[in-house]
This record gives sequence, C-alpha cells and structure tokens, in this order.
Amino acid sequence: MQTMVSTASAPVQPPGGEPPELDAMELGDKAGPWVVERELGRGGMGAVYAVVHEEIGKRAALKVMHRKLITGSSAERILQEARVVNQVAHPNIVDIFETGTLDDGRPYIVMERLEGMPLSYRADEAKILPDQVIAILLQVCDALIAAHAANIVHRDLKLDNVFLIDNPDEPSTPRVKLLDWGIAKVISNDVRHTIEGQLVGTPQYLAPEQARGAAVSPQTDVYSLGVMAYELFLEQLPFEAETSAEIMAMHLRATPPPPSELWPDIPPSLENLLLAMLAKAPDARPSMLTVAHTLELVRDELKMRKHLAVGTGTVVPETPRPLTRLASAPGFAPTEPASWPRSNRRLHVVVGALAIAASAAMFILTRDTENASAASKVETAVVAPRPVAAKLVDPATPPIATVVPLASPTPQIVPASTLRPAHKTPRKPPVKPRRSSTPIDPDGTVDPYL
Repeated sequence: MQTMVSTASAPVQPPGGEPPELDAMELGDKAGPWVVERELGRGGMGAVYAVVHEEIGKRAALKVMHRKLITGSSAERILQEARVVNQVAHPNIVDIFETGTLDDGRPYIVMERLEGMPLSYRADEAKILPDQVIAILLQVCDALIAAHAANIVHRDLKLDNVFLIDNPDEPSTPRVKLLDWGIAKVISNDVRHTIEGQLVGTPQYLAPEQARGAAVSPQTDVYSLGVMAYELFLEQLPFEAETSAEIMAMHLRATPPPPSELWPDIPPSLENLLLAMLAKAPDARPSMLTVAHTLELVRDELKMRKHLAVGTGTVVPETPRPLTRLASAPGFAPTEPASWPRSNRRLHVVVGALAIAASAAMFILTRDTENASAASKVETAVVAPRPVAAKLVDPATPPIATVVPLASPTPQIVPASTLRPAHKTPRKPPVKPRRSSTPIDPDGTVDPYL
C-alpha cells in the first residue's frame, strides 16, 4: 500500500498543533560554519534561511527539513538531492555545495542563494505573455534534458519549483533555476534511489503513472511540464477538483479542455503539443527534445504575428521598396527616363515614324490638290505642340491647299506627365479595428486571454 506525500507549498503545523515557528532557526544560529541571517521562506518539507560563512563570508541559502518529517529516510532524501544536483551540474539547476545535520537531528543542505521569486508568484502577479512563457519553458527543458541524459527524473515539476532570477542583460527574460530535486529518482541498472512505499508528487501536476504507483520515466516529467505549460499559457490547470483524490482520478481518465476553447487564436502546433504532452500513455507523449524544438517553432510563429499588419493579413516590410521598383504599379510615374517601361520607348518610336509619314504627306499635298483633305487629316493626327490647320482659298481659284507647317521638323517628345498619371502616394489599406473577441493581439501588448 502506498501513501500519498504531497509536496505542495503550504504552512506546516507540527504535531500537537504547535506553530511552525517552534522549529525555526533564529538570527545567529549555526549549521556547521554557516550563520543564520534571516528566514527566506517555508514549504511543505522545510524552511530556507539566508546564511553566511563565518570565515570566508560567502553568502548562501540553508534548507532545513521540518522536525516532524524526520524519519530514517529523510536524511537520505537530503543527500539524494545533493547527489542529483551535482551529478547533473547544469546552469539552470540550483547548485548545492554542502550537506549536514543539526544538533537536533534535522538534516540540511547549503545551496546557492537566489535573488528573485518563484514562478508561481510571478504567475499570480500578472499575465505572463506567450513569448515570455516560452522563454521560461525552454530553460526548464534544457535542465530536464540534462537530467534525463543522466538517468534522473525530477518527479515534482510545478510552478513553485521554478525560480526566476532577474536578468540584467535581458530584463524581459529572467534566468531560470529548477529547484527541489529531493524526490528525484535515479534510474540505472543497479541503483533506484527513491522513497519506498510512498506516492510522491503534487496532485495537480501528477502524471497518470505516478497516480497508479507505476514506474516513472523521463516521460513522467514531460506530462508534468505539460500541466505547467497549460497553466501558464491558458491561466488555468487542465484538471481542477475539490480533493486530491478527484484530481488524481481526472489525471487517470479525464480529457483536458481543448486549449483552443480558452485561446481561440492559439497556434495549432502549440495546441497539439500541449495535448500530446498530456497524453495518458507515456509512449504517446513527445520527448523532451521534441518539446523544446516545437516550442522554438511556436516562438518563431508568434514573432511572425508581430510583423503582420492588423486586419490585412500581409507582412509589413521592414523598409519601403525603392520607387523604381514600383514604376509599373498604378499611380506611380518614373522620375528618370532610364526607369521608363519598355512600352513607353516603343511609343516614342511610333510617334517619330508618324511624324516622318506626315512630312511626306505634306510634300505630296503641295503637288496634288486632290489629296489636300486627306493630307490635312494626316497632319492633324500628328502629336505636335499646336494643332495643324488647313486653309482653303477662294473656290473660284484652283484648289491649292495651304498647310500650316510644323514649328519644327523634329518630332516633339511628349512629356511623361501627359502619358502617365502624375506621381501619387499610394493610399494605405484601411486598418480594421481589432475585434473584441480576438484573444491575442499580434504585438503582444494586450492581455491575450479575455
């Protein structure tokens, strides 16, 4: 028979109703060479204190297990966390550099002191935008990929165990530290470190195989990370109920609400990923490498959305195109003859040919009065600065036509402004107002989930 051990963060009440402060360490108390400065926080398993090394002045954090939880396996659990962390040695995993036991028998570990806040606090403060969620999840994936390569399964992934550190180089993307490897399981041929006879984890993030008490694997972490991702992107857990038993039953049998019901514009690849990570069968879930790769693709898609013109569905160019490339578009006139279209140059040849033909017709008209009328029509058809007029003499006299000659024997080139419309700035397409039902704004400045 297995016993459920929840690791959810909550105030701890020692046996007999004693307040948790009775096992608290005071200012100046020592754990080996480490001197307590103040308490940083409390959780279900223990308390964490800010400490400083009495000789070299190094600052660190001291994690001490609650007195009521001391058992034969508790010291082993503390040592297990230290072994796991040092075995993985990843920058996104909190560093542990000392273990020990207090005079009252409580085991402790000394770890790097982190300045920041748990991801659960950050999620409660305000909505975390999708691109920031992806940046955080990718760092968690990196830590888990390294752990899985060392045959280590975390088994207790949740928002409380992801710590965010301010990143001066990129304030919008905090650095991540994955905490609490105390219930991690080392899987190898000859070693199986765990707490025997206990079902460990947090009910809201428990994989189905954990709820059944079956063997765990790296796919167990994929499921729990899927719950975290669902919660961060959609601002609610996939399964919620009144009791832990009901939640565990939902993990075993229930289907989570489709993400698109909560975020209609969710990228399809992200929705498919979330549902695949929450598959009941471990073999149906993607690997952690696949999860990381898909999140990178989703990140790229969200970046493309930021470059989409609102309401047009077309990509807005980073810089305007050169005007010469727009010469053939309606509403644009070239400013340089070299940039005129080929069709305009052909028109100039035709005009010149007509002018030559007109000159020949004029010569014939002076000798043949019967062709005067036709010659006049031909002449007036020539493009010239002023119209050509034919003046007939008195009908009694011989019908000799007098034609007003062209001002210049050279054909006149028609200005570009008379052949093409004048240059105009193209009108911008009308921008449609954002629909109030649209759950995510392309530029990421509006709360995406309404």
